[in-house]
Amino acid sequence: MNLLETLFVLLLFLAGVRLSAFFSGTETGFYRISFPRLVIDAQAGDRVAKRLLWFVRNPSSFVATTLVGNNLANYLTTYAISLGVLLVAGDVGDVVEIGAAIVLSPVVFLFGELLPKNLYYRAPLSLLRRDSALFTMFYRLLLPASWPLVGLTRLIERISPDAGKRTELLLGRSHLIQLMTQGRREGLLTDVQNRLAGGVLQIAPQPVTESMTPANRVLGLGEQASRREILDYARRFATPIVAIHRQQSAESWYAYVRVVDVALDRSPVSSLFRTMPAVTPSASKLDALQSLQEQGRVFGVVNEGDQVLGIVSSRGLCEQLFRPATAPGQRPA
Repeated sequence: MNLLETLFVLLLFLAGVRLSAFFSGTETGFYRISFPRLVIDAQAGDRVAKRLLWFVRNPSSFVATTLVGNNLANYLTTYAISLGVLLVAGDVGDVVEIGAAIVLSPVVFLFGELLPKNLYYRAPLSLLRRDSALFTMFYRLLLPASWPLVGLTRLIERISPDAGKRTELLLGRSHLIQLMTQGRREGLLTDVQNRLAGGVLQIAPQPVTESMTPANRVLGLGEQASRREILDYARRFATPIVAIHRQQSAESWYAYVRVVDVALDRSPVSSLFRTMPAVTPSASKLDALQSLQEQGRVFGVVNEGDQVLGIVSSRGLCEQLFRPATAPGQRPA
């Protein structure tokens, strides 16, 4: 094997490792990039940010390019190894070529996978900005090979749109929490805004029955209670609002009365009662809170047919909105 052949094999091998490092690193950086910061830079007129944002909005094109690019890198690497073995030892069979590939695989893994992934993981935005033009060039060069993959993906989405929706439902919450965390890190969200958005994500899918007080544990008075009884009851339990149940059943809660109204308004006590909106047990906490806010009520009654299951408080639901967001499977603090 002469010097030119040696240099050609070496350069071919290094080109394959470099391409593997490039596509493996950019793939890791793409999933680590700060999307809020990218959007802000793009809106400010940054061309590089606009280029990266296009790939964010068309992830199938990005994934197809990295997939084809990685396969091209692997092909160049294995071809260089096979060619080197052929030039050094002649036609010795597949066993020797496979053995040479196994011997060199740690080098390819270290410099073509592990190191670039770690670098892009630690500094995704800066490295992607540096390599955005090169990646765009490869996207255009590899478009004839990647386009069928993108087209197949879009065809599957059209045939079975529900599959994409199910994936979006499964991954959407985690992605939103990640966005909020990044937004707070970048200074786009205050702590209160972050906790409010996280609280909405936490309570939105949960049934209202998890936050209600069961009917047999609600404290209150019957609808025939006098003004003095209501005021004495409020003083004894230090409560500004008293729940009211129908006279025939101690658990048939249907209204409440504000103590301040009873103390200051001389109208008949029954006219001061505020009917609690009915909430179905299947309603989510967020739906229940919205219903209470729209009707201007601080309490709602959870009914299943004619049976009263319990009472839910708008204040309690609002407090849950400000709990810090947690990732799926993690318990809130």
